[in-house]
Amino acid sequence: MKAVSELRRAFAERADGVSPAGMPFVGLFGDGIPYPLVQAAGAFGIDVKAPPLADSVDGPKVAIIDEVAESFLDDFTARFLHRFAAGAFDHFAMIIFARDDVAGLAAYQYASELRRQKLVTDTGPVLHLWNLLHTDSAAAHRFNMRELDRLGDALAGLSLTWDEKRLSRILALEVDRRAALDRLTCCGADQFIFRAAGRWLAPEEHTAALDAVGDGSAVAGERRIGLVGNASDTPCLREICSEFGALAADLQPFGDIWSYHTDGVDDAESLVRAIATNPLHIRTSPADRFGSALLDRLKGCDVVISTVDRNDDSFGWEVPCLRQNVTKRGAQFIDLGFMPFRPSDSWMSATRKLLAETIQ
Repeated sequence: MKAVSELRRAFAERADGVSPAGMPFVGLFGDGIPYPLVQAAGAFGIDVKAPPLADSVDGPKVAIIDEVAESFLDDFTARFLHRFAAGAFDHFAMIIFARDDVAGLAAYQYASELRRQKLVTDTGPVLHLWNLLHTDSAAAHRFNMRELDRLGDALAGLSLTWDEKRLSRILALEVDRRAALDRLTCCGADQFIFRAAGRWLAPEEHTAALDAVGDGSAVAGERRIGLVGNASDTPCLREICSEFGALAADLQPFGDIWSYHTDGVDDAESLVRAIATNPLHIRTSPADRFGSALLDRLKGCDVVISTVDRNDDSFGWEVPCLRQNVTKRGAQFIDLGFMPFRPSDSWMSATRKLLAETIQ
């Protein structure tokens, strides 16, 4: 099916597979960036955090990055920096980094310093740090609106400006896309790939492809599985989970549908407020809102599986309390610990064996 092929291609090739469409490209590193505003300003917002799948085989390796990047650097950051130094984003107008994304903040700091020291070319994209407070107090909202103005000024410096009419049209397209995502009935790895492919497709293209997919694969058994943890941009663990039941809640970044709900969003201010008050963001405040939102979305799951990456400094703190609350409900909680950035066949086999022996 053509739609399936296009979704799989977009997911695999990612930023490298986006063809020029007469619009400047703006890279997005991390969730929580108001990307509809980028679209409404006349640019194409493209995720640059997740490298192409082929990057692990033939991605660029730049000597200066190996020299300056510490061994403990987040893998998303490291691969971005190699690609950045190799010129993969030289044709972009801007890259926006989410400050509250651990990998995004480090990528911004390293890329900016590499430029300052003239270790890489300074002819590439403008680098912009998006700093959002994830709470709904009046003071935080004022701060967030100033950040919105700062983003608007940065885009205006590239002759990119949004107005409410264009934004209204883009938001309507996002409502259509959200509805198509909600209608998607396939599960597991297919669901993950088809959802995430939208990070590299225009909203109307993504919606059309999702609607063309149809019902997809059937639910694999009655056991309902929830997946939580740090960002993972590969379908590996989803494939394994599907062997033991239906992936009913994929709450890892890249796995969940979108970073905000479209209900009630009709202008730039309400868009920023919706993103800031999303309770499923790891940096949300007060902190207990995140744990409560996780439990709410995991309601009805028989098994909850958790993973973190080797650089985790956030989600791991949630695990003990989450485990306690999940088991109180009578569900099973399985902590897989560290998940590799690009899981090997041996890790996949060991995880499959562990789940087969552990899931009740």
